[in-house]
Amino acid sequence: MFLRRGIRVLAVVLLSIFMMKPVYGEINIKSKTGNLMPSPLKELKKTVVFLGKIEPDGKPKILATGFLVNVQGTYHLLTAKHVVMNHVTGQFQDKDLLVFFNLKSGGVTIRSIQELKDRFNIEWVFHTDPEVDIAIIPFLLDPAEDDVKVVSDDLFLDTKYLHELYDVFFLSYQPGIEPKGSITPIVRTGTISLLKGDKSFYIDASAFPGNTGSPVFLRPSPIRFQGQSFTIGDDPIGGKFIGIIGEYLPYQELAVSAQTGRPRIIFEENTGLSRVWSASFIQEIIASDAFKEELKKVKGK
Repeated sequence: MFLRRGIRVLAVVLLSIFMMKPVYGEINIKSKTGNLMPSPLKELKKTVVFLGKIEPDGKPKILATGFLVNVQGTYHLLTAKHVVMNHVTGQFQDKDLLVFFNLKSGGVTIRSIQELKDRFNIEWVFHTDPEVDIAIIPFLLDPAEDDVKVVSDDLFLDTKYLHELYDVFFLSYQPGIEPKGSITPIVRTGTISLLKGDKSFYIDASAFPGNTGSPVFLRPSPIRFQGQSFTIGDDPIGGKFIGIIGEYLPYQELAVSAQTGRPRIIFEENTGLSRVWSASFIQEIIASDAFKEELKKVKGK
């Protein structure tokens, strides 16, 4: 079967599943010699999960992308805030939301966000700035069965190390390429086009519905900027996690009637630029009291 239902959670194994020691499947880009090396793409793809629902006919409907991280020794799921909360009403819209990911035995399994929230009294954590489009929640993983990896929090790169013209890539679900037997995210590439003053930035890479919540990484390069100069050779930051896809930047064009001179219709197009909420925002969420409270629930402290 394509889907294997059941959340497979037992309260008696809460700590052992939320917090494995050592953290299993952690993506680490530091080599034995101490030099930073780019993470293998195959491994990075396993950090990505798809978010969606099951249609009445039993078929999955993928709505967005998410990814798994290890924060302070605990597994978490990250995605865009507007995926789980209606930005107009401020109401949660995750009651039927499911997380799709691969099994080591083959096929795809699902986990219910609402069932996790109810069973373990956990909740999504957001940034104190309501405009920041990031959501994070503790997540359940079973290393014996789940074919996933997690991004280590020491892979997060602060915005101060980013420069316009740096190449990036992100991993995501793509509408039109539906999962058939496994979760396989696509790879999209782009360039940092504009660093905004609020620690978010635009990349010259098209994002579409379903790409929301995708992790963005810095593409390895032999050329890096340092102040007003640049270096050639060693790349200590290539492959690091730099942010999460929010939404594409739309372009609107007003059609005016040639007879009356009045506006008739507005056409909206994808400009090819996408907004990324940087890893710096995630670090701020991790440092918040709200995040620490959720962490206490998981760790039982």
